[in-house]
Amino acid sequence: MSLSTVLRVLGRKDGEIHSVFRAGSRVYGTASATSDEDFVAVLARRDARQDLAFAPGVNVVVHGLDTFRDAIAEHSVFALECLFLPPEHRLKEGRPPFPFKLDRKKLAASAASRSASDFKKAGARFDDEPEASKKKLFHALRVPLFAVQIAESGVLHDYGAANPYWRDIVADERLDWEEYRKAYGPIREGLCDRLAALASRR
Repeated sequence: MSLSTVLRVLGRKDGEIHSVFRAGSRVYGTASATSDEDFVAVLARRDARQDLAFAPGVNVVVHGLDTFRDAIAEHSVFALECLFLPPEHRLKEGRPPFPFKLDRKKLAASAASRSASDFKKAGARFDDEPEASKKKLFHALRVPLFAVQIAESGVLHDYGAANPYWRDIVADERLDWEEYRKAYGPIREGLCDRLAALASRR
């Protein structure tokens, strides 16, 4: 999918957009034939609010320059994913590039909080929306795993690192959230503990 498609979804001209990044399953390598296309678009305006835009089969997270810089400064893994993307997933890049200075403590706190939130949401809605909950469970594992990569090496180099978890979760036919909690809760906690240990390094 091209930059022009994203511009049509946003109803904006190229000059109004600073950067556009591909995101989600098509970056991780978990997309199916029916998966939506996901993007992050950063508007050239500093004061633009964070928002969402949708079209059939397309989801765009919209940032202004300030909100995206704030997300990077707070070490949001979702924002940091954009910074380390390979060239084929960078539809447009503004200049200069967004600055990033690694703070392992911030990264650990941000990733652990997001992971805990996704894990809680997965359990809360599992009975009514098991497929959506499985995605939340996957993200609860993916986020700290990605954060560990960044904490260890300063970059995110393997966007498919969490995919074995996804394959196991999708293949699991159990309908009781408690079974998933028992199976994946310790894995999530172990990743967060590993991240906390990295954050304590000097």
